[in-house]
Amino acid sequence: MWLTSDKVNSLIYWENPRDSGIAFGPVLVALLALRYISLISVVANLSLAFITATMSFRIYKSILAAVNKSSEGHPFRQFLDLDITIDNDKAAKLIEAGVVKMNSYLTCLKKVFLIENIVESAKFAICMYLLSYVGAILNGSTLVILAWVALFSAPRVYRDNQAQIDNAILPLKAKLDELQAKISASIPGAKKEE
Repeated sequence: MWLTSDKVNSLIYWENPRDSGIAFGPVLVALLALRYISLISVVANLSLAFITATMSFRIYKSILAAVNKSSEGHPFRQFLDLDITIDNDKAAKLIEAGVVKMNSYLTCLKKVFLIENIVESAKFAICMYLLSYVGAILNGSTLVILAWVALFSAPRVYRDNQAQIDNAILPLKAKLDELQAKISASIPGAKKEE
C-alpha cells in the first residue's frame, strides 16, 4: 500500500496520466478549497461528496443486480479487502528515518545560526531576506499550491527539455561558482573545512 520511489516517479513524470491525474487533481482541489474555505468545511464537504458518490454507485449496482437477477456482490469488495493497517516495523522505520533527517536539519541550522562558515550563513541570511519578501507577496497556501503544481509539472518538463535547460543553466552555474570562490577567498575564515 505504501508508495515506493518507483511509484512516486511514475506519478510525477505522468507515465500513466490516469493515475497521475487521480493523485494530482483531488489534492489540488482540496488545496484550492482550503485557500478560500475553512479546513472543517473542506473536510466535511469533500467527505459528503465522496460518500454521496459511493452510496449512489452502490445503490445503482444493487438495483442493476436485482433487475438482472445476478449476484455480483459488493461493488467495492476489492477495496474493502485491502489491508490498510500500518505495520509496526514499517512505522518504526519511518519514524527513525524522520528523526535522522530532523537531526541532520538541526545540525545544519546550528552551524548556520552560530556562523561556523560565514559564507553559508550569509547565503542563508540572503535566502531568508528574499523569503520575507515572498511571504509579504504570497500567502502560505498559495506557495503550497504552487509547489504541488511544480511537483507534477517541473520533472516532466525538465526530462523532456533536459538538454536545452542544462545548456541555459550551465553559464549561470559557472558564474555563481566563480562569484562564490571570490567571496570565499576575500573573507577570512570562510574556507570550507575538508
